Amino acid sequence: MIYCRFVLRKAGSIGRFTGRFTSPTSVRDFHTMPRILAIVRDWFQNYRYFSKATICIQGLVFSHSFATHAIVSILITYLTTMWKYPHAQTAVVVMNMQDGVLDIMVIILAHIPRTYIGLFRVIATTNASYIIGLLLLWLSAGYMSDGTASRVFYGAMVLVTLGEAGRWAALREFLDEQYSREQNHAERTYDENKDKKEALWMLPWFLGAVIPLFLLKTTWPQRFMISTIAMTVSYLGFLLGFPYYFTYNMTNTEQGQDARPEEVNYLEQAPRVPEPTRSGNVRRLINILRKDERFLIEALAIWLAFLLAYSVVKAAGSTFFFQRMDYLDNPFDNYDPAVYLNVFASFSKWLISFLWNLIPRNWKPSRLRISYGMACIVLCCLVAWQVESYRLNTTNMSIFWLVPQFFYLGVMEGLAMFGMIDFLVDRVSAGDKVMVAYYGSHTTVLIIGIGKILVGLSVLALRGSWFDDNSLDASHLHKYYRALTTLTSVVFFFHCCIAFYYYTREELQDETPSSVTIEMVNQNQPQIDPSPHNPDNAFTETLDDRVGLSYLLGQFVGQ
Repeated sequence: MIYCRFVLRKAGSIGRFTGRFTSPTSVRDFHTMPRILAIVRDWFQNYRYFSKATICIQGLVFSHSFATHAIVSILITYLTTMWKYPHAQTAVVVMNMQDGVLDIMVIILAHIPRTYIGLFRVIATTNASYIIGLLLLWLSAGYMSDGTASRVFYGAMVLVTLGEAGRWAALREFLDEQYSREQNHAERTYDENKDKKEALWMLPWFLGAVIPLFLLKTTWPQRFMISTIAMTVSYLGFLLGFPYYFTYNMTNTEQGQDARPEEVNYLEQAPRVPEPTRSGNVRRLINILRKDERFLIEALAIWLAFLLAYSVVKAAGSTFFFQRMDYLDNPFDNYDPAVYLNVFASFSKWLISFLWNLIPRNWKPSRLRISYGMACIVLCCLVAWQVESYRLNTTNMSIFWLVPQFFYLGVMEGLAMFGMIDFLVDRVSAGDKVMVAYYGSHTTVLIIGIGKILVGLSVLALRGSWFDDNSLDASHLHKYYRALTTLTSVVFFFHCCIAFYYYTREELQDETPSSVTIEMVNQNQPQIDPSPHNPDNAFTETLDDRVGLSYLLGQFVGQ
């Protein structure tokens, strides 16, 4: 009976799918250029939004994106250039430890605003340290000796790491709050607000990623100088926008302490930010997970997969992938290919996320998105392994051989990382979705950061055997990538087993009749005298079973 209902329901879904997309007219219209232009125009008109508060914040987002794509994400190339060899693997350890500490600091800084000082003060403080860190990098790269620059680098990276962590912990949420205050978000669903907020962030972030492509001939001191100036200008613009910001501190009072007295009356009339957004913290997320044992076990299993597979490949992608460029032929003279490949990976991440969001919601379960992301992790390791093996056996090899692995590096993040956030959000109530989206993301980043630190320690432990400081050719990167391919394949198989197990349990739970349905069936059955002296009892019991079964099957098919 359950199997019949399952088959009928799936057949109906397939019929609706084919009926919507196999029509020749719809296919022809979808592929016409006017239709595509109309979709782009409607999307832009629907998601464009400008206000004094959001513009000031978007300027800061733009400069952050520029500094991230032009400097921070490819800082391993600066270290290998400044330190030369034999310190290549030392640079890998330093960058992995820095990335891991950055990811861990995100959740710490995310907890501070709601408890103590507020989002605005966190952003102002961390961005001030970011500017000082970039200034120190600029001075050390252009006006200091190599020995002094190496010592100043560590202090500068502490400040830059604090600024990067502050962006992911507070800036995104602060921008979302300004939009939520200015719009009547209560009348929209979570998905509608999410799409609009995503577009509000993506426009300046995309522009900031494109600009470095036009500055490829600049030297490292020039990049540090441009980034410092851009961050300083946008930071001043952010501070000048303070009169237009809606700010509050997460205390036990309804009205925040950060709101200035002259704004209290106005803020009382403004649309309220939902209470779960204000009171969200890690403790609340843990309590939500603990209420549902199945939800908790599955979330822990996915986080374990992120620790063992995602973080390892992400650490390799930010270090070893870029170091191999020095051993490949670069057809673009005086151009830095690291910027190209880094922007390409970032573009792949957002493109696959955008395309995934175009799929109807009921056809894209979050488990499927995470599984696709895990599969891309395995493919990324496999491609890196084959490319490195081929590089060791050839003399002339173009840098374009690295394009596929950077593509998979971006796609795996766009699928697995965002899929994990969707997985957490889909399983909580509407009032907790905003909070879980923020703190679920921060918790996942924390797991990834721990994995990066473990990778840095493993590289440090394997120096001299698998990793050589003198030359990348003397290292056994092909063995390392082969080990990663095996590890990620095992993790992928483990994840698929867990996902299939819980998916099957949910299907069976959906097919099991509820207590209300059983009660309705019992009420519609004829009342039979239960007396043992009734000669028709044997016949009527058999008849009742058949009638009840037929009625229940009819109810299921009718649904």
